[in-house]
Amino acid sequence: MSLTPARVKIGRTFSLVDVFLLLGLAVVIYAVVAVAQEWNSPYTPTTEIHLDYPSLFKYAFFSLVRVFLAYLISLVFTLGYGYLAAKSRIAEPILIPLLDILQSVPVLGFMPGLVLALVGLFPNSNLGLELAVILMIFTGEGWNMVFSFYSSLKTVPSDLRDMGALYKLNKVEMLRKVELPYAANGLLWNSMLSMAGGWFFLMVIESFSLGDKDFRLAGIGSYMAVAYEQNDMGAILAGIGTMFVLIAVVDRCIWAPLVVWSERFKMDSDPSIQPQRSVVLEWLKKSRLLSAVDEYSRRLQVAVKKRAGQVMEPVMRPQVRQLRSSLPFILKAVLVLLGIGAFLYGIRIMGELLVATPVHTWLLFIRDVGLTFVRVSVAVVLGSLWTIPVGVWIGTNPKWTRRMQPVVQVVASFPAPMLFPILTSALIAMGVSLEFGAVVLMLFASQWYILFNVIAGATQIPRQVLDVARVFRIGGLHYWRAVILPAIFPSLVNGWISAAGGAWNACIVSEIVTHGANTYVATGIGSAITLAAQEGRFPVLAGAILMMVTTVVLLNRFFWGSLYRLAETKYRFEG
Repeated sequence: MSLTPARVKIGRTFSLVDVFLLLGLAVVIYAVVAVAQEWNSPYTPTTEIHLDYPSLFKYAFFSLVRVFLAYLISLVFTLGYGYLAAKSRIAEPILIPLLDILQSVPVLGFMPGLVLALVGLFPNSNLGLELAVILMIFTGEGWNMVFSFYSSLKTVPSDLRDMGALYKLNKVEMLRKVELPYAANGLLWNSMLSMAGGWFFLMVIESFSLGDKDFRLAGIGSYMAVAYEQNDMGAILAGIGTMFVLIAVVDRCIWAPLVVWSERFKMDSDPSIQPQRSVVLEWLKKSRLLSAVDEYSRRLQVAVKKRAGQVMEPVMRPQVRQLRSSLPFILKAVLVLLGIGAFLYGIRIMGELLVATPVHTWLLFIRDVGLTFVRVSVAVVLGSLWTIPVGVWIGTNPKWTRRMQPVVQVVASFPAPMLFPILTSALIAMGVSLEFGAVVLMLFASQWYILFNVIAGATQIPRQVLDVARVFRIGGLHYWRAVILPAIFPSLVNGWISAAGGAWNACIVSEIVTHGANTYVATGIGSAITLAAQEGRFPVLAGAILMMVTTVVLLNRFFWGSLYRLAETKYRFEG
C-alpha cells in the first residue's frame, strides 16, 4: 500500500497572499541561517555591541528568537506540569509548592548555575551561553501560564465534565475536547503576559556580570544596557521605538489572530455581538498554498494512520497494551528518582554556600526582605485599584475588548526596565528617593498580571448572567459583590499571585538602577541579590535568595493558598 496521498489541486495560479508568504518564507530561512551562524560562532563572553541602527535591527531579531524559543519551552512545560499537578493527587501536593518556589526565585538565582554549566558544556561556541539565556527567559515566562492552566483544569464546570462522561471520553479526548478548550482563553491571555515577562528582563539577561566575568550577547537588551552606560540618548530613543514596533508587529501578526480563534471556545455565544476580526487571519485564509498544504497534510496523516494500523494491529496489540499499562508507572518512577537526585544535590550545594554566610548577614536579610515585602504589597494594592474595574469593563464589553486588546498588549509587553533609568532620574529630580520610587517601578512589573487575568475572567462571564443582573436592576456595589467579583474571583486570585510573584522578581531591577555614571540603590532583598551576583559573592547570593524564596512560599501557602481554595470551592463557576 502506498503512503502517497491523493494529489491536491491548488489551482493554476498563486494568489497575491501566496507571493507574500513565499517572500516571508525566504526571509525566515535567511533569518534561521543568520541565527545558526550567531550561535555557532566562537565563544566570546563579552560581545562588542554597536549602537548603529542596522545593528539595532539585527539585535532586535536575535532577541525575538530567544523570547519565542523560551515561550515554546514554557508552553510545553505548562501543558505537562499543569496537567500532572491538576490530575494527580500524589503529585499535586509536591508540584504546586515546588511551583511556588520556582516562581519566587529571581532570574539572578538561576543565572550562575545555568551560565557556568552550559558555557562549560559548550566551551567552543556561543551555544551554551545562548541556551542559558533562553532558559533564563523561560524562568520569567512559564510560571503564570502553569498557574492559569492548573486553575482552569481544577475549575472546569461540572456540566462539562458530565458531558464528557456521558460521551465516554477517555483522558486524552477529555483533555482535547473539553479541558483544553475551556482553558484556552485564560491560557492565551497568560501567554501574552508571559511574552511580556520574557521581554521584561532582557536588559538583565542579555548583559550581566558574575564576579569578574562579563557576559553579553547581541540583543536589544544588551543594546539598551550599553546605550544607558554611554548615556547615548539617540540610541536609547531608537531602542525604545524599535521595541514598541517589534511588540506591535508580534501582537498583530500572532496574538490578534489567536484571540479571534479562541472565541470559538467561549462558554456562551451572543448572536447580537459582532465577532472579532483579524486582518492577518482573514488574509491567510485566502492563501491557496496554505489550503493545499493543509489538505495534503490531512490526507497524509490519514494514510499514515491507516497503514500503521494495518501493520501494527495484528502484531503489536498485546505489546502495545502492556506498554500503555506500564508506561505511567515507569514515567512516574523516573521522575521521582530524578527529583530526589536533584533535590539531594541541590541541598548539598546550598548547604555548602549557606554555611559560609555570616550570622549578621542573615539579620540584614530579614530587614531587607521586610522592606521589599512592604513595596510588593503596596504595588499589588495600587495595581488592583485600577486594573480590576478597567479589566472588567474591557472583558464584559466585546467591542472594547477588540479595541483595547492590542493597546493593552503592546503597553504591557514593553520591557519596563528599559524605562527605569529615565523614570528613576525623574523621581530623583522630583525629590523622591528610590526607597519609595521602587514601588512605582514594581507597579510596572505587577499590574499587568492582574489586568490580563481580570480581562480573561470577565470574558468568561456568560452573557445571560449579565442580562439577568440588568433585568433585575442589580447595580452599584451590590452588582460587584453579587455578580462580578464572584465570577472573576478565580482569575483574580491567579492574577494576584502572579502579580505578587512578578513584583518580587522585579525587585532585582527596581531596587538598583544604573543610568550612566549614576547608580541608585534602595535597601531591599532585590538590591542585595543583584549586588551579590555582580560581585561574585555566591554565599551571600544563596542566602538572600533562600530568604526571599522562603518568604514568598510562606505567603503563598498561608495567604494566597487560602484564597485559591476559596476560589475552587465557594466561587467556582458552574455555568
